[in-house]
Amino acid sequence: MSMRAGLWTGLPDLDSAEHKYQVVACDGDVDTLIRLLGRPECNDGSLDHFGRDLTAEGEPDHNVVLAVRGSWGYMYYVDNTFMGWPKGSVEAPYVNEKYTDFPPGVGVPLCLYRQLLIEFMTTGERPTGVGWYSEADLFHSWRDQQMSLRTKENR
Repeated sequence: MSMRAGLWTGLPDLDSAEHKYQVVACDGDVDTLIRLLGRPECNDGSLDHFGRDLTAEGEPDHNVVLAVRGSWGYMYYVDNTFMGWPKGSVEAPYVNEKYTDFPPGVGVPLCLYRQLLIEFMTTGERPTGVGWYSEADLFHSWRDQQMSLRTKENR
């Protein structure tokens, strides 16, 4: 199967921001996607799997948001039955940027990230190679941490 990856660059400057698409259809394309996500100018990305159903409005029935920061890969997965993040390493830092945020501990090493993306490309389903935090598991604690970070930044 194949997927469409959308990559955002240039944020938070909306005037210069760009959103470009590319097809991801093989393991080599996944490697390219990870490399592109890891570029300093890349804010984040998204995946649409071509083998999944569309909604009545013609939109994908899922949303997968991606980011790479240093040696960590981040993924936020949403479909009709689940929304959340992989149970990553406790060493993985949070990502708290204007248009991209991931809680601490949800990043996975890039070799595992690659496996998760390949599994999603192959199956079209939420990868089973890791455990998952549901949004309800982390939402409130992560929002509290973000508020604390903003308070410290504004001092």
